[in-house]
Amino acid sequence: MASHWQPGLIALHGNQTEVLADTVLAWLAAHPLDVLEPEVVLVQSNGMAEWFKMRMAEQLGVCAAARVELPARFVWRSYRQVLGRQAVPRESPLDKTPMTWRLMRLLPQCLHDPAFAPIAGFLRPGEPERLLQLAQRLADLFDQYQIYRADWLDAWEAGHDVLPMPLRPGVADAPVPEGQQWQPRLWRAVLAELDEDQRVAPRWSS
Repeated sequence: MASHWQPGLIALHGNQTEVLADTVLAWLAAHPLDVLEPEVVLVQSNGMAEWFKMRMAEQLGVCAAARVELPARFVWRSYRQVLGRQAVPRESPLDKTPMTWRLMRLLPQCLHDPAFAPIAGFLRPGEPERLLQLAQRLADLFDQYQIYRADWLDAWEAGHDVLPMPLRPGVADAPVPEGQQWQPRLWRAVLAELDEDQRVAPRWSS
């Protein structure tokens, strides 16, 4: 039977990820939810999500009835639950999976641009799996930017190829390094395929 406890906030600090994770897992085991109600754990990266699920399986014997996800996806799902399925689509058009397929279509069209030379060499004719690998890596990169570097994406969308420094007032924005100028161009190419509502939607989850 699930234990009854009052809602609240527990802040744990430490420099050992394993200890923090084990503490959280011990607390979850001591305070189980109702049957079929999933635990929701928010993490800062996809890599951390996979690590936490493996840690959970090691400590509890199985990783089941648990949703380990990025904050953006949690917020997106919450909007959908509150505002309704008609108002909010199932997933963000710039979520990692749809972004991957979008990039697979866009990348071959962009490689004629000299700015894309740093990544063009990764692709080889007759090897579509390399295109998929590149699209997946870039989708993950943009996924992280939407969480941690939304100011960069806003600047790039506005046509400014710079790296804003909001935490350093008075310091001019740094230009995007020469070998990375394909990033803002690719981001604008992605946004060019979206309508106005789709462009605004991802900002809800940033």
